[in-house]
Amino acid sequence: MLPIPPSAAETAYYHYQYTCHDGALLKTPGSKIEARVAIPKSVRVGERIPLEWTLTASPLASSAKFKAGGQLSVTGSVEVAGLWQGMLDSIGSKEQGELRVDGPLELPTAISGSVATTKEGKLLITPRTLLLDFIPPATKTTINDTDDPNEQVAPIPHQHGPIRYEGSWSYSGKVPRAGFGDYQDDVHETVVQNHSVTVTFAGTGIEYITERHPEMGAVKVELDGYVRSEKPDASLEADGETKVTTRKAQQTLWSFHNLDYRPDHTLKLTNLAPSGKYMLVDAFNVVTDPISLPPRYFRTTCVYTGNPTTATVDVVAASGNGGGSDDDDNDENDNNGNGQITDGDDSARGVIVLSGGGQGHGAPTATATPKPKKTSKASSTPQVRVTPKGGAHTGEAAEADTTAPLLIGYGTALTLGGFAGAFVLRRRRALHGTAGRGRLG
Repeated sequence: MLPIPPSAAETAYYHYQYTCHDGALLKTPGSKIEARVAIPKSVRVGERIPLEWTLTASPLASSAKFKAGGQLSVTGSVEVAGLWQGMLDSIGSKEQGELRVDGPLELPTAISGSVATTKEGKLLITPRTLLLDFIPPATKTTINDTDDPNEQVAPIPHQHGPIRYEGSWSYSGKVPRAGFGDYQDDVHETVVQNHSVTVTFAGTGIEYITERHPEMGAVKVELDGYVRSEKPDASLEADGETKVTTRKAQQTLWSFHNLDYRPDHTLKLTNLAPSGKYMLVDAFNVVTDPISLPPRYFRTTCVYTGNPTTATVDVVAASGNGGGSDDDDNDENDNNGNGQITDGDDSARGVIVLSGGGQGHGAPTATATPKPKKTSKASSTPQVRVTPKGGAHTGEAAEADTTAPLLIGYGTALTLGGFAGAFVLRRRRALHGTAGRGRLG
């Protein structure tokens, strides 16, 4: 447990009920989620001002089957005014176990963020929006070309799960193809030019599995309605030039990765080989690549629409050698304008945004003291990158609570919150992947 500093002797607890909207994981639109936000009433200059959120049960349920390893993150935003103006985000995450369809997702028990000030004054803090984000685990799932082992001549058109065949296709089952090495010993095939197959999938990538054989040919590829320039040819080796001389089963003829995660991607393959040559469908690998940026598809936004309640934090003079002095005549940083904070450190203007689960973005007020005071650093915790974002919603009245047991639990929550860390997200291109002329699966 962390020692409780004098400034943490009094903490106010604010209770908020949020209404949640949007997102594939929100089972019932308008579901509620409750949060308790702990905010200290006063701190000394240089001390961290921690904000701790405690959340109730999750309103989210899985939209599909996912293996263990998915990450659910929660971002609680507060609006800060007074000595500094901007938004401070408290962030926490929870790794999920294996998820079944409609199975519940678990929220992190607490999320945290903090700032520290280098000047005396007041900070006015109002909790705002909750964002719930999910990153699915990396997976590769094979979809077979049929779900009917007795099928011989397919109707026109026909569909097996997410795979739809257009035109004249025949099914070659386990008995005649035993020993060929195909996935589950069966395939679909057509010898008619311009007949096609379409597969719909959820994920970030797709791989077309077929055979390489001298009697096969090229296919046209359309991904999400766009015709691709490449025309993979199953009569060629993986180098795209050498002619195939013998049958090779379970070959990845074409693949694409790093799409935006969506449930409605479509891949259409059309036979370009002359009549009499084969196009063959063995299976498809549906891929979810490792993702660092939470897909918008899963984002749930929770807002509070009541009357705002603002917490006031008094930043008082530091005791002993923790206080600043006015003997610094260096005017190099004497700037109390309204520029954007870009790197989390605006100590000359009165605030430092700390990590440990939080990140902030905003600007100092125009009333900040022109000359910075010398202060001792309160923490060696590295600062976090600041990114523009925010919103405005409202809160409820505070409930004062100064009991010792809760303060001990609050110190423990600070320790746990430090392990959550801040998410550093990077943008991925929407359609950047490996478009192959064919490679071994």
